[in-house]
Amino acid sequence: MKQSAFTPTFIITSVAFALVAALTIVTSGGSYARTHADSRVAAVSPGSETAKTVKIRWFGQAGFLITTAQGTRIVIDPANFKGYKMPEGVTADILTVSHEHMDHNAVETVGGNPAVFRGTDRDCSTVHTIDTTVGPVRLYTVPSYHDPGHHGVNAIFVFEFDGLRLAHLGDIGEVLTSEQIDALGQIDILMIPVGGKYTISHVEADSIVNQLNPKRLVFPMHYKTAAFDGLPYTAEPFLADKPNVTRLETNEFVFKPAAIASELEYVLMRY
Repeated sequence: MKQSAFTPTFIITSVAFALVAALTIVTSGGSYARTHADSRVAAVSPGSETAKTVKIRWFGQAGFLITTAQGTRIVIDPANFKGYKMPEGVTADILTVSHEHMDHNAVETVGGNPAVFRGTDRDCSTVHTIDTTVGPVRLYTVPSYHDPGHHGVNAIFVFEFDGLRLAHLGDIGEVLTSEQIDALGQIDILMIPVGGKYTISHVEADSIVNQLNPKRLVFPMHYKTAAFDGLPYTAEPFLADKPNVTRLETNEFVFKPAAIASELEYVLMRY
């Protein structure tokens, strides 16, 4: 019998942090349900983080470094591809790979002996079910397809830290199902591809933003740039007519997790 593309495989990499695994996805025949995904993220202790900041750096394509207010460093989908090169000296405590394509899995470019979580197998035919805690960060995966034809899979990674829930959609190829929306839970920060061809375009990205209704920040990613012009769209069609767009001249965005957002903010960083 052929194995389902969403058969769970739980991977834990040994690290300096103590890993406490709490597997909460139930899968059967390709369907899945996550318990407690919609519960509130643990609140920040009063006075502990109010003066601290979260830093997000973009390394091009779908690659990011998140430094939480408590100092945990999370690298997502590092790329060593075309004009995108990871800077030297980047270290991480947690490193995730949404799927095993060359513009997302340059794990060797990241130092610091991180806990490495690979979202799929090498052939991108199976999504690994991950739900664990590393230090103060909880992370879990939600299965998705890389393309509408369902020729490959992609892991959505969700991170909970500093009272926030962040979703990185990887190379998602179609709009979300109701099961995926429930599994993701209420999202504060969304990282979403908008360039088309290998992923969704700005059209489907708008639909997903409407589906998830993120509360604070949206970061477009995986779009046409001078470093890689092999995609049909820049970020501009996605950002067109958006009411609250911040355009940075750098690749770093800093904010206070305890601040109350008055409206959803779209952030465009420069590679």
